[in-house]
Amino acid sequence: MVSPSDKLYGDRYQVNEKLARGGMAEVFEAHDTLLDRPVALKVLFPELSTNESFVARFRREAQAAANLSHPNIVSVFDWGSSENTYYIVMELVEGKTLSKVIRESAPLEPKVAAAIASDVAAALSFAHKNGVVHRDIKPSNVLITPDGQVKVADFGIARALSGDSDLTQTGSIMGTATYLSPEQAQGQSIDGRSDVYSLGVVLFEMITGAVPFTGDSPLAIAYRHVQEAAPLPTKFYPEIPADLEAIVMKAMAKSPEDRYQTAAEMRSDLNRFEQGKPVDAAVGRNDEATRAIPKVAKTITIVDEPDTIDFGALSYVDSGRGRRAGTIILIGVLAVVILAGVAFLGGSELGLFKNSSTTTTLVKAASVTVPSVSDIPLSQAQTQLQGLGLKVSTTLAQSSRSSGTVISQTPVSGSLLSKGSTVHLIVSSGPGSVAVPNVLNQNVTAAEGTLLNAGFNVSTNYVANSAALGTVTSQTPAGGTSIAKGGTVNLVVSSGPAQVTVPNVVGLQLAQAANQLGSQQLTVGNVTYQDSLQPQGTVLDTNPPAGSTAAPNSAVDMIVSTGNAPTTTTTAPTTTTTSSTTTTVPSSTTTTSAG
Repeated sequence: MVSPSDKLYGDRYQVNEKLARGGMAEVFEAHDTLLDRPVALKVLFPELSTNESFVARFRREAQAAANLSHPNIVSVFDWGSSENTYYIVMELVEGKTLSKVIRESAPLEPKVAAAIASDVAAALSFAHKNGVVHRDIKPSNVLITPDGQVKVADFGIARALSGDSDLTQTGSIMGTATYLSPEQAQGQSIDGRSDVYSLGVVLFEMITGAVPFTGDSPLAIAYRHVQEAAPLPTKFYPEIPADLEAIVMKAMAKSPEDRYQTAAEMRSDLNRFEQGKPVDAAVGRNDEATRAIPKVAKTITIVDEPDTIDFGALSYVDSGRGRRAGTIILIGVLAVVILAGVAFLGGSELGLFKNSSTTTTLVKAASVTVPSVSDIPLSQAQTQLQGLGLKVSTTLAQSSRSSGTVISQTPVSGSLLSKGSTVHLIVSSGPGSVAVPNVLNQNVTAAEGTLLNAGFNVSTNYVANSAALGTVTSQTPAGGTSIAKGGTVNLVVSSGPAQVTVPNVVGLQLAQAANQLGSQQLTVGNVTYQDSLQPQGTVLDTNPPAGSTAAPNSAVDMIVSTGNAPTTTTTAPTTTTTSSTTTTVPSSTTTTSAG
């Protein structure tokens, strides 16, 4: 059998070395021999290509992914089949996966984590608007370049794998259990809000260095996503800002209706957090959104599953070896649903459960409930907290809010503390002046990240330019100028070269035609002379033709008259007479043209 490294895929992609191996494919560094550039080549395992419906889906999804052109999405250049498998050709991104960054550096600084999540949300928002749901957002699918640019990989592939019952049983899904939304874990239909949930889990991991749910098997983890409330990030690191915690918890709401309804909404909140502005997630925050329905099943048996798993047992009774486990889990899920129905109908049994001695004991065990003191003067906050027997510590931070105003607090309001515990407050010292970073000639994503991290708002305007697509061509105020923190920096970004229209120069003299082309940023290309009745030097035709579009500085080829009439040769008829036969040869006319 020929190994992948010995093959030339699509008659142009030469494999150099293996980069990774996953649950469905191997990834190689390869060379595009046609365009002379490095690429990443993902070769799917042959067994996936034996399913006709998968192949049809793969083609659709690969095409959809190839149509996603965005600075935060790994570009898909090409796809195809070779012998008994399929492959995808992608942009080769230098840098690290987010999973490696987390392993090496977690917990990340809150604003760094928010900036990364904001870029992922930008990619998701663009994909969702184009009808593509990722379905497998996780740190290993997020790449970070050396200059800090964030790119999301593998759009469309999870959908191609998840849609066939032969690959994933009815009511089940394929994916990584740690980052699955509850609706994915139950095999339900999903939309972009499922990606929002997964991004919430990724953000949780970035700021804590841990994941919200763990278990002995992927199925056990998926079960916890469905049934258990997510822990607060501040349980791991109390200094995590309250607003960022609110964003995480809203994104991870159990019901899609309680989450951000779009990735764009989540990105807006992340940007507000980076800018020190109040976030929508913290307004009227409702922890019920992330709280699981109380379970009534006392014993749950989990059957060990492989890393790529069938979560159907969460929503249907499996057959064979897993029947008992699936049945027990199903009973637990149904019992929860029934209990939820009792709550909806106002059943008294649920009221007794909420007021049980266990709940009462927990409340009595905590001496003080922390109040909300955000957005009030520090003096008022100190009075409230000290009046409850709590200590106060403060840190000053520049902010657009009035000097002396509390920006955030740790622990968040509603937390239970014993008397004598300390509540840490971040207090505004006012906006202050900051020098604007110089972001000229940077990629717009990197430029926005730099400016947002420096505390500025960013406005972008795309204008056609000879610079590469996405390059910042000008900024106002200029780099080095000092303005108030929180001010707006306006960026002009290249949308790529503008197309120009080829003018109609047929009938003009060559010199006149050249002037017309020059006025449209076009040049004279090859000139071919042809005999014609038109005066010498008259343009007879152009390529490309008049009215078509071309890139600036393109050459236009022209056919020009010599001024000589086309040559015509006439031969008189010839008659030959023999004894009994007369043959007449028809006259011939030959026209010679220089064209």
